Amino acid sequence: MGIDQEKRNLTEAQKLRLVSGHDFWQSESIADVGIPAIRMSDGPHGLRYQATESDHLGINESVEATAFPTASASANSWDLGLLRQMGEAIGGEARSLGVDVVLGPGVNIKRNPLGGRNFEYFSEDPQLAGQLAAAWISGLQSTGTGASLKHFAGNNQETDRLLSDSLIDQTALHELYLEAFRIAVMTAQPETVMNAYNKVNGTYMSENTYLQTTVLRDQWGFQGAIVTDWGALNNPVESVNAGTDLEMPGNQHFFMGNLKKGLASGALKPAALDRAADKVTAIATTQRPKGISNREKLLSSHAALSQKIEEESAVLMINRDQVLPLDQHQDVLLVGEMARHTRFQGAGSSHINAPEVVSIEKGLRRAGATVDYVAGYSLTGKGDASLVAEAAQAAQKASQVVVVVGLPNEAESEGFDRQHMRLPDNQNEVVSALTAVNQNVVVLLVAGAPVELPWRSEVAGLMALYLGGERVGAAAANLLLGEISPSGHLAESYPVSYADVPSSALYGQNLRSVPYAESLYVGYRYYDKANLAVAFPFGYGLSYTTFNYGEPQLNRHVLGADEAGLTLTLTVENTGNVAGATVLQLYVSATDQDQLIPEKALQKFRKVWLAPGERQTVKLPIEKHAFERWQDDRQAWQVAPGGYQIFLGTSSRNKIATFDVQVAGSPLEKASIPVWYRQPNGQPTVGDFESLSGLKPAPLPELQAGQLTQMNTPRELSRFSTIVKKVTEMILSQMQSQAGNQPGSPEAAFLETIVLDTPLIRLAQQSSGSLKKWQVTSLVWLANHSLQRH
Repeated sequence: MGIDQEKRNLTEAQKLRLVSGHDFWQSESIADVGIPAIRMSDGPHGLRYQATESDHLGINESVEATAFPTASASANSWDLGLLRQMGEAIGGEARSLGVDVVLGPGVNIKRNPLGGRNFEYFSEDPQLAGQLAAAWISGLQSTGTGASLKHFAGNNQETDRLLSDSLIDQTALHELYLEAFRIAVMTAQPETVMNAYNKVNGTYMSENTYLQTTVLRDQWGFQGAIVTDWGALNNPVESVNAGTDLEMPGNQHFFMGNLKKGLASGALKPAALDRAADKVTAIATTQRPKGISNREKLLSSHAALSQKIEEESAVLMINRDQVLPLDQHQDVLLVGEMARHTRFQGAGSSHINAPEVVSIEKGLRRAGATVDYVAGYSLTGKGDASLVAEAAQAAQKASQVVVVVGLPNEAESEGFDRQHMRLPDNQNEVVSALTAVNQNVVVLLVAGAPVELPWRSEVAGLMALYLGGERVGAAAANLLLGEISPSGHLAESYPVSYADVPSSALYGQNLRSVPYAESLYVGYRYYDKANLAVAFPFGYGLSYTTFNYGEPQLNRHVLGADEAGLTLTLTVENTGNVAGATVLQLYVSATDQDQLIPEKALQKFRKVWLAPGERQTVKLPIEKHAFERWQDDRQAWQVAPGGYQIFLGTSSRNKIATFDVQVAGSPLEKASIPVWYRQPNGQPTVGDFESLSGLKPAPLPELQAGQLTQMNTPRELSRFSTIVKKVTEMILSQMQSQAGNQPGSPEAAFLETIVLDTPLIRLAQQSSGSLKKWQVTSLVWLANHSLQRH
């Protein structure tokens, strides 16, 4: 890290300048004392570098960069080495463009499958998410590029994310929602952590002293800077006092007057300002290596890595009668418009400008397959009987049928959540028509999150590609044709239907005050304890080869108070005819389940690649933290003594071996909790949650003229004034035109959401001076005093 600001004798004015950005992507520089600007850029699965300075909301086209598989895909690799390589590659591209800090990775827990940004996050499980993030950060920072771990914390919805309040009980907060951040911070020490837009238990994250200072810095030992998400600052004085170091983006020092007044009055603590300036200075003055100038060569090598990551992340979910791999000597009937126009990423701030995108059709043809293509359905979502009939007629004669289905572009984006968990009806219709006339239909699924699969019992093969990056088609071809065996395992559960999701009854209902009523029962933590059937369990994945797991051995069955942990050892053998990988998963379960605790929780995992006939001995250490519970009254983790079971398996429901263990320690007080949390089944009520947590959701605020504020959105203000509505429409139209967005495109939907659903004052923060404070005040006044209501 660099030299701290105290040694530079910074003035108060210089310190104040340092804590807010210069423009959309850079911090402030102070040349007089040798402090350069910090250049930042998105994103978590590829660099979204924007050279232009005229882009006030980060919407303009970015330079070409490698589009790696999104986190929802790469997490299925369960491979720390691959994630480290991805981080190294993105860090290399960042240095080639002079970028100092990359905004990623995202480790927020996938609380609900409809979360619009789930494709950017790793998992429903904090152990998997945290370890993968730590590997990515370590790889990125090995290049001299800093990481920005995000979005801290409780950011589990996109709709109304700037005004929502995540109400989370302390057990779920620490054991689930903070745990991935804790693992990543304590393992890899990212240079920065980005705080989220939302509140947690009533306090905006940028002002949350407990989470930013007590937990992140004091308990976890975080050494870097805390940066706001773009436009997430509310009260500048309270934010700096609470631990926030740098406000982004630059807004011509929008809040400088507030900071000066706060410093003069004593409301802004001088020690807090010193800390913030010091943290920013340290990152800005860090000596970073020069990047590779030959970007063409860099992007070429990284394209190959992107393909490799997707090949090891795709999940084979169904393979009846070994329909896969395909026979390379027979023709393939390829169905689905998404086979020709294959999605490889989601929409929003992580959107990558890839040098070349290989569709599934192109990938199969390049691999030498003889392909007959029919559309089968339209990406518009409109039903077309003639397309279905054409596909069914072709399938009657085909020996090999591959149909590509998935979520359309506009379904998955930053800024808004999905409305349901279904695929478009016209896609389901064509799959059913194909299976009615052919017994060997293989489905390739392209989606960043789980979907309902009403035809899963009818198809012979199913492989989930997720959003597989720029070489998704080349990877799919190699997997379909058997050039590589599938080795991905699901990093999230696939419920049978959305109604089975424990948060489904409340998710998206009260967007401003959100009770996490299911507590820590998210994903397999709920499905397994409730003994509920799922379409595919967490950790699940098939292979083209088979494995023998020998006789696992646990080094001891009693863990004493002074002992650090346990070790499980086993020998794995590839008993098939092709090279392949298995993912060993180790879960820990408390014998006493009559409490707020998951039936089992992942604690260790290892991906093992083996050639045919090869054996490998694997050791899986189990740290004592696996037996600890969060004790909020002590603000500490503590071993919970008693009986446990260690499960070794290849998914949360496929057990290879079970071991009984006794753990010593001082007894913990057993809390009295509502019955639903001891025996979860069905949907928890808000009343259950209030009894558990003591937190009470607030009703949705009723909008009234005369009470509107700068924290209301343009969409809300437009309801009260035709002038505000027309101004908003004009601004949005100009921005859509400037960005070159086509009506109805995911880019247009993202921008519309950003403009219409961002609080007006925060929109001004992100405008780099285009929207002035006096204009914000005037628009709010108009909405409050207009005689015209809408």
